[in-house]
Amino acid sequence: MIFIDLYRISVQNISEIQVIQGYRYMKPFKFINIWLTAVLAGGIMLFGSGCGDAAQDTGAVPFSLDYARIFNAHTSSVIGSDGIAADRCDIFTSDTPVIYFSWQPRSLDVCCAATMVVWFFEGNEIQSISLIDSSTCVHTDSLEKPEGGFLKGHYQVALYIGISEYFRLDFTVA
Repeated sequence: MIFIDLYRISVQNISEIQVIQGYRYMKPFKFINIWLTAVLAGGIMLFGSGCGDAAQDTGAVPFSLDYARIFNAHTSSVIGSDGIAADRCDIFTSDTPVIYFSWQPRSLDVCCAATMVVWFFEGNEIQSISLIDSSTCVHTDSLEKPEGGFLKGHYQVALYIGISEYFRLDFTVA
């Protein structure tokens, strides 16, 4: 009860002029608070909106080309003068001297990025190479025929950009 009475007395003793003067002093702080809140809200929306790449669970999803970032990704036995696969195919013979994998990035963030190509036979990794080549946007890797020729079966070549697997291409040696 004493606290409530003291509050009433202190509120009643403030004149209208003192309230107006106090408002004048608080007006710049109110502007700063509003401005700061707007800046913080904008920052949260910009940086906290998940603009980065989200991790995706691709365990049950078959691999496919990410055409938003990569195009002209092919396996072949011959490379043309432009560095792109000249005879795009996915079935090779066991005496094919070299199987090439070439691709072109669609965007500059992929063009000069660190990439890794991994070759698989029947699900087991048989060769990998890391590439960083900013001189060209046409990339090529190859799998050379081992002694005795390629084993017949199912092969895959996977392209990693950074640490993310972007796609796999299937091909067969018959």
